[in-house]
Amino acid sequence: MGSTDNFAFLLPAIMLVFGCTFLLLRRQGLREAGYWAAAYFLGVAAFSMPLLSGLFSPSILSPVADALFVSAFYFYSGALLFRFGRPGLVGGRLAFCGLSIVATSYSALVAENLPAELVINDLSCAALLTFAVAMSATHTRHVTDRLLLIIAALIVLDTVGRNVMLVFVVPSYGVSAEGFLSSNYDFMMQASASILSLLFGLAALGAAALDMITRYRDVADHDPLTGLLNRRGFDRTVAGRAGGAMGSVIICDIDAFKRVNDTLGHAAGDLVIRGLAGLLAAQLPKGAFAARFGGEEFVAFLPDITLAQAGAFANTIRLAFAAIDRSALGVDQAITASFGAAEHRPSDRSLHEQIGRADIALYAAKQAGRNRVMLEGEPPRDMPAIRIASVA
Repeated sequence: MGSTDNFAFLLPAIMLVFGCTFLLLRRQGLREAGYWAAAYFLGVAAFSMPLLSGLFSPSILSPVADALFVSAFYFYSGALLFRFGRPGLVGGRLAFCGLSIVATSYSALVAENLPAELVINDLSCAALLTFAVAMSATHTRHVTDRLLLIIAALIVLDTVGRNVMLVFVVPSYGVSAEGFLSSNYDFMMQASASILSLLFGLAALGAAALDMITRYRDVADHDPLTGLLNRRGFDRTVAGRAGGAMGSVIICDIDAFKRVNDTLGHAAGDLVIRGLAGLLAAQLPKGAFAARFGGEEFVAFLPDITLAQAGAFANTIRLAFAAIDRSALGVDQAITASFGAAEHRPSDRSLHEQIGRADIALYAAKQAGRNRVMLEGEPPRDMPAIRIASVA
């Protein structure tokens, strides 16, 4: 068994492994993986054509392989465009593939011009990938994305360079379809395709795996009811801040929430919780973030905000929350919330010391009659504001 025969088995095996792996990722909900799986399975079929030479004439297998190759690159380009959120231009790419298949089939079956067939097929594949790389180059999100596009560009360069060298400069493609299978061109094609296919698949897998990890971490860090961060996500976000804990913290708690649940039911209680979460999310200044710490309690971190500014922000949220019309829930009085605020101190060893002082201020707000904002201090002081006790 010669080197070309080894490649004939090795390359489809490599591509089959990648195709099956991407198919499993597609079953896990990663839509992009479906494009990669289709591309690699088509590649398996294309590179397996020489294995059928004992059953069919190479002159028949050659245009079939051409059609499979260009179809594989249609899905490779589609995978890149989908990954980077670029327009798929499905109709245009399909029309281009159709023209390529017609041209290569004519070259192989009618004109019997092997060089023309090779050039048309290779450059069609390269054009599909070049289009996807050009459309996606400015939309990468991380280093894995950039690596994926670099390898795609290398595949284009390899394809174009191989055609220039082995077709035009030093013709090495054989004189017939049978001769092609034992030619230097076929060996070079399968050797470079094996290496680049392996690198391309690994880069695509790495990018897909990073997306999956990010997605699962995002789910793990967020509260499913409100979409805000949970306590774990809040701590991770604080730890990742370059500016540390400089700023102010607000803690808020819905007043008499147990009575809301007991009177209106848990479904209505969830709507009330979402209402407060929505106000927080909509009003947070740039760089700030909020979390649901549990039940009806929320914590917001406002970077580079003074205590007075934090108190004013909390009061805006308090007034807006109390003013929500909940008559559809059968409520004719306001549902209110109490707030406690604290700012960073040089002596704070962590944000949790600041949160602790805000929690003391919140407790003071509850003790003072609820529906108010209290600022940290010894004792905590009331934030002068208009009180809303009910709504029409």
